[in-house]
Amino acid sequence: MDGSAVWLTSMAGMLATNPDIQTEILLKARIKNTLLTDEMAGYPNVKMIQPYEDLGNRSFANGNRMNAAEAVRVMKELDAKNHYHLIIVRGFDLVRQLVQESKLVGKTVPYITDFNHTLTRSSRKERSELGEVYRRFPNLFMQTEPMKQAFMRLMNVDGEKIQILFPMVPNGAAQPSFRNENDRLVYTGKFAADWYTEEIVEAASELEGNITVGIAGDKFQGELTAKKEQIMKQFAEEPKIDWRGAMSRSASQQFIEDGDIGISWRSEVIDNDESVELSTKLLEYGRLGKPVLLRRTKMHEGLLGKDYPLFVTTKEQFIEKATQSLTDSTLYEKAARMTYGASQHFTMAASYKRLSSFLWSYQKDKIRVVFAGHDLKFLTMAIDACEANPRLEVKVDKWKGHATHDEKASQKLLNWADVIFCEWGLGNAVWYSKHKKAHQKLIVRMHLQERETEHPANYTMDNIDQIIAISPYIFEEFHRVCGIPREKMTMIYNMIDTAQYRRKKTVDSRYNIGVCGILPSRKRMDLTLDILEKLWQKDKRYRLYVKSRMPQDLPWLMQREDEKMYYDAIFKRIEDAPWKDAVIFDEHGDDVPEWMRKIGFMLSTSDFESFHLAPMEGMASGSVPCVLHWPGAETIYPEEHIFETTEDIAEYIGAYKQTPDKKLELRLYPQANFDKLIICKKLENVIMEAFVNGETSNKH
Repeated sequence: MDGSAVWLTSMAGMLATNPDIQTEILLKARIKNTLLTDEMAGYPNVKMIQPYEDLGNRSFANGNRMNAAEAVRVMKELDAKNHYHLIIVRGFDLVRQLVQESKLVGKTVPYITDFNHTLTRSSRKERSELGEVYRRFPNLFMQTEPMKQAFMRLMNVDGEKIQILFPMVPNGAAQPSFRNENDRLVYTGKFAADWYTEEIVEAASELEGNITVGIAGDKFQGELTAKKEQIMKQFAEEPKIDWRGAMSRSASQQFIEDGDIGISWRSEVIDNDESVELSTKLLEYGRLGKPVLLRRTKMHEGLLGKDYPLFVTTKEQFIEKATQSLTDSTLYEKAARMTYGASQHFTMAASYKRLSSFLWSYQKDKIRVVFAGHDLKFLTMAIDACEANPRLEVKVDKWKGHATHDEKASQKLLNWADVIFCEWGLGNAVWYSKHKKAHQKLIVRMHLQERETEHPANYTMDNIDQIIAISPYIFEEFHRVCGIPREKMTMIYNMIDTAQYRRKKTVDSRYNIGVCGILPSRKRMDLTLDILEKLWQKDKRYRLYVKSRMPQDLPWLMQREDEKMYYDAIFKRIEDAPWKDAVIFDEHGDDVPEWMRKIGFMLSTSDFESFHLAPMEGMASGSVPCVLHWPGAETIYPEEHIFETTEDIAEYIGAYKQTPDKKLELRLYPQANFDKLIICKKLENVIMEAFVNGETSNKH
């Protein structure tokens, strides 16, 4: 159990983050114990290949371990059979062998750490080999940015091929307590001279009081190999030390959690600015909320800050800082929070997020997706997310109207696509359902407008693979009114970029009511005015802010006599009212998150809606939604924000008392249920699952 073993389990966990990645791990040696392999075996999309058991009748020069040349021969056979998209290797001996394998080089990324980082220490032979590796392989992994910079200086190259593969720690644990519980220092890892194994034993023997030192590991390196028996005897005989031997990574995590301070104390070898490696163990201590005793280096200052309080150089400093931090709760918590915060950048999930685009760039067969529709405003964030997804290639078929489009352009896009996504189930869904090919997948997202049109009756339903309804009510309405089979449908809500709305409210927002969009008449501006009137009569501070296009902006609306009469009456009512100055019309535009800063209460007084984003956007900003009950509102909004009459709304607003808990609850509800990160991922999954389940499915 050493750094390379931890690296291997980290890679398996990081790659397993995405269920669409199938990872095969070629082990180089017989399994003598399962401390390492059990953890990797727990991932459903990770498979281990054991050369002495899984490769049929073959012999190797060594009965227990493949050499690099043998490993390359096995890799060539496996690749010929499984057609891997990407191969990742660690170890310079293996990389040297692979350089000559042209069929593997193009899809292989070596992880390079074992080279001398300065010109004075690097031999001409080493630099020649490194130069060959840099020229031949399309990309390389290195552990840190300083290591990359050292390589660039050493080899005089631009470094464009180098990707940073930081050390990784498991994903988030429970929130640490940041408190000393057991007066216990802890060390897990290998034993080596520069890892101060003997110095730790000596310091442990001089610790006072109830302080103990837990040690886990069984690998001795370098000059300590000859001292192995002697050091193991010291571990066993020193009463301050509790040595547990080798552990699986999961067991070592618990071992660390039961301790209080991590030990990452090293020799002066890492004192200079040429030290370019980052300790995985340091990050593991930090992830579990443990402060760490470690040497001050440029790397460590960059990670933890120059003011980190537990940097130590000498044995005396080690004992002093260990004792002080275990007795001073303020010092302990400060150091613990600093290491914990630093570690969050290095979780497996964070690592996968950083590397996903690079990893998927090796999967050349992208899924080709066409988004088709006349109005894509509710889908813009999802389209952006799909464009950023390295597995997808996106094009847009923008229709001119419900049933108007450039048929030649649509046909060209149809011939290109693997998956077609129709936004709104109007003429676009009719045309694509009649023209799609057998191997293609067609997804249609329905809102509400479609229910009142002839288009659903004209779908070629057998050619539609999935229909998405944006709320539970809409789901049932399209089944009830349009006869769409439930088994064809799924429900995925509309989305909000909640982060855009996390802005500080203005001081007068308590008396400001907002409505966003008053066209057409079914939005019931008259009922909104009723609410304002009731409030204003009791308190003249109330204002109604209206952010919307005006009727005259839509000529087609004004051509409808009933609509024209309705808005004429609305504006006359405002002009004649004593509260007319309390109605403020703001320009229609995309600045809604900023506009929401002044809004205390967001209204929805429509006769019917499919979802109505504006009140939910208001919630994300901390505004209180007040929804006059339209069918289906109860499947989207919390019950306490749905009302049966305008009188109920006015009374609620007048009596409302804001508290920090209520404000937080308002913001968290849309963030947990409708945030774009959640909804976009669901839509992406529908697209990818449709593709994978179809005739165009590929193994990745």
